[in-house]
Amino acid sequence: MRVIVVGGGIAGLGAAWRLRELGHEVVLLEQDREAGGRCRSVQWHGHWAVTGAVAFLGAESNLLEQARKLGIDGPDDVLDVSAAQRWNVLVRRREAIDFGSFDLAGAARHPIIPLTEKARLLAALPKLARLMLAADPREITSTAALDEENACEYFRRLSPTFVDYFLEPCMGMFCGYGEDDFSLAWLAWSSSGRLAWGGNQVWTFRERGAGRLTWEMARRLDADPGVELRLATRALAIHEDGQGVRVDADGGETIAADAAVVAVPGNRVAALMPALDPARRAFLERIDYSGHHIVYYLLDRPKGELLDTYVLPAADGFRRTGNMRFVDLGNGRTFAHSQWKDHGCRQHAQASDAELLGLAWSDVVEALPQLQGTRVLDSFIARQPHAICKRPKGYVRALRDFHALGPLARVSFCGDWLSNSTVGQAHWTGLQAAQSLAARIG
Repeated sequence: MRVIVVGGGIAGLGAAWRLRELGHEVVLLEQDREAGGRCRSVQWHGHWAVTGAVAFLGAESNLLEQARKLGIDGPDDVLDVSAAQRWNVLVRRREAIDFGSFDLAGAARHPIIPLTEKARLLAALPKLARLMLAADPREITSTAALDEENACEYFRRLSPTFVDYFLEPCMGMFCGYGEDDFSLAWLAWSSSGRLAWGGNQVWTFRERGAGRLTWEMARRLDADPGVELRLATRALAIHEDGQGVRVDADGGETIAADAAVVAVPGNRVAALMPALDPARRAFLERIDYSGHHIVYYLLDRPKGELLDTYVLPAADGFRRTGNMRFVDLGNGRTFAHSQWKDHGCRQHAQASDAELLGLAWSDVVEALPQLQGTRVLDSFIARQPHAICKRPKGYVRALRDFHALGPLARVSFCGDWLSNSTVGQAHWTGLQAAQSLAARIG
């Protein structure tokens, strides 16, 4: 079977890899000049800077298995960065408080939570924990019963402090989300996945960081005679009929195959498929993504008293920049980066890179006045206006209804919108899309 994979992010690369393992020919189309999507890295001043995903969850065993297949899973290749994931919230612009690792029960017991709020939180957690543990860690719709309200609405009734100084800052840091962007169903399910798979290890690669995974996958696929990797090739339309699929590409070319895997962000799928039925189109057209720009700085000063990480709450006015990280390079200079929340990305969508860099640095200095006067030797921004699929109230139920429509005959879908936005989950959807397509068509 000949299969066109539209989209060369981690989901599309995973689908292409599994299709080759099953013996099928693959044409992989990627609109950028490099595969990898939101899991890439660039070398900057001798340091590998990621332009999207920072690291991987150890619980997502499919990534560890992928690294093993690539031969890059040895101790000289893999780096455990669990300790570096501890985060400090800048509370009321005065004190940076260590919240440790992301854990709902641990946060509920934190000293910053007032006793009355803590009691309400701890009383609610056992019921939530039972629902989380009963969820299927590979199926987001297993928590659809909790999809009637947003997570922040639910927890704000129990503890405004928890929402303001734990939940919103955490989701802003990891996802760029605002308070209305994630439901209780999604939060419970994403937490249950980590619990069910076991362990909180976070890891990356010593060389190239998180981007090494997609770089190696693309390199191996490109060398495979059964794969036609076509970079800088944009798919314009996908047509399915009883005999196969056709993909119209830029330049007036039409590519024919037996089947296709659509591995583009969910908010782009409907536009690519003009003959898609109304029910699927209605769901896909409601999908929205949060922006999550990453800004890098080379500072002419040692790290000194700066902490490794600062997370900035919207409750204290930080609606644009979500977090900052600092690494001492040991030569009197510091490597730093900040990440923007969706609100800032949308507010300044028309700004130039130079304007965004100026705004981003002003946010850093506002949060940490001791950096006033620091010389920025160099900086760059990786703009991610569509970084992570939002999952507001009603999304999980709508996804369940989308699944109930059944698969298309010759097209499979994959991507973060079908599961979670971690690299491992997106990769998993690619593996599953390839597997189900091969089973349907043979």
